[in-house]
Amino acid sequence: MIYLILHVVLLSGFGIFLKDAENRGHRLDPIGLVNYATAFILSCVLAYRGRSFAFTPLTLTFGLVNGISYAFGFVLVVTGMRLNGIVVTTAVIRLSMVIPILISIIIWHEKPNLWQTLGILIALGALPLLSIRATPAEATNRPAWKTSSKIGMIVVILLFLNAGMGRLAMKGFNEMCPVDQKPMYLVSLFLVTTVPYLFVCLHKRQSPTGWEIGYGVLIGVCNVSGSGMFLAALDHLEALIAFPVSGSGGMLFTATIGILVLGERLNKRLTVGVVLTVVALILVNLDFG
Repeated sequence: MIYLILHVVLLSGFGIFLKDAENRGHRLDPIGLVNYATAFILSCVLAYRGRSFAFTPLTLTFGLVNGISYAFGFVLVVTGMRLNGIVVTTAVIRLSMVIPILISIIIWHEKPNLWQTLGILIALGALPLLSIRATPAEATNRPAWKTSSKIGMIVVILLFLNAGMGRLAMKGFNEMCPVDQKPMYLVSLFLVTTVPYLFVCLHKRQSPTGWEIGYGVLIGVCNVSGSGMFLAALDHLEALIAFPVSGSGGMLFTATIGILVLGERLNKRLTVGVVLTVVALILVNLDFG
């Protein structure tokens, strides 16, 4: 369970540091480059230290799919935070756990008990509530495209599908590939995410500043460590437990930081959502036999 808790904290740090960097006026493309380059280097170091260079085409395929999800997801997360704020964006991403959970039931025949099922349902009910919040101060005087409901809906759908694809690729690797190939899985994942941002920064002639390097390194450490912790969690927990806790726990942690640190206001519906999230986290980890 400790792996899952660390995963929740680390991957929540991704959005929190990214939002803070944007609030302070830093450019996000250079931060994205440093972020994924850091994660790639750390993955290579882990592979070298463990002498774990084995891989199969399937491992590289899952890494490729997950890498595309991460690279595209960075753009969607930035867009989502600009449109709706960090709490709404995180809620949509966490809700994507529905995709791998359904696939786990169909393909890998995983079955939750009654209490875990109730916890999953409560978690799904809590996420929409957590996505409803007061308009942040920076939302005023937005350009017209940022207030378009159609644009917002498209971003929500893309966020949901993209995050679900990434989670499904991670679950597929864990179920179908040898454990000793995890380092090369992460290497391929973060190599795929680094290359596009390198070309973007070269095209725009953007070099990261000291602060942007700092933010990128922090986010990169959160990225690779969070992904590694989740893979480790899947070794000890069924997807029907790991994915709901990842979603609800990450939502709770991010909402707390958003309220206490980033100044997002707590309305009644958000309060109910937080309470339901705590209840869901308890239930999905209970086994009454």
